[in-house]
Amino acid sequence: MQIFAAGWDYFVKGGIVMYPLLCCSLYAIAIGFERYLFYKKFDNGKQFTKQLCNLLEQGDWQQAKNLTDDTQGEIAKLATVVMSKYEKHELLESFVTEKAERTLDKFENNLSSLGVIVTLSPVLGLLGTITGMISSFNNLNNRFDNPLAVTAGVSEALITTVFGLSVSIIAICLHTYFTRRLKNISLNIEEMSNALLEAIMKKTRQN
Repeated sequence: MQIFAAGWDYFVKGGIVMYPLLCCSLYAIAIGFERYLFYKKFDNGKQFTKQLCNLLEQGDWQQAKNLTDDTQGEIAKLATVVMSKYEKHELLESFVTEKAERTLDKFENNLSSLGVIVTLSPVLGLLGTITGMISSFNNLNNRFDNPLAVTAGVSEALITTVFGLSVSIIAICLHTYFTRRLKNISLNIEEMSNALLEAIMKKTRQN
């Protein structure tokens, strides 16, 4: 309890800017948690893409279709939809592109908000620094009667700076992690789409 009390004491000393910073930190953590669960559930990963592409290259269409039907996730879902529409091969490339973009949009959701927090947090911390220093300067005339008023402004300036930078660091780590995963997913979708289109062209010629 003493730790929480000390933390709350520092938070109060940081001034009013600490409240929007707290909102930023909670929002960043919420986005990170939600995105982690989403990626864990719907990202099929490199192994699925490699297995599907190998089956398509071998010409084992039925086994590839069984794999996509039995696998959960957005990439498997995309492959299932494409394989069910392969008869309309003349419009297939634009269809695959559209579906791939919509799939990527789902994985990219809320990442732009993390980017905003990365930029906003240190700016709010700087705002708190400025307001704290202004408070210190305003109390210089009263420094002999109330010396703690000057140090309170300096304390506010330092606390908001540290808190703002800390929130920004957390948001940067989360944003970098999910951006990297998004890039890998994009590469997997591109690889799978190319393999599907090539396999469908071969299947159409055979028919």
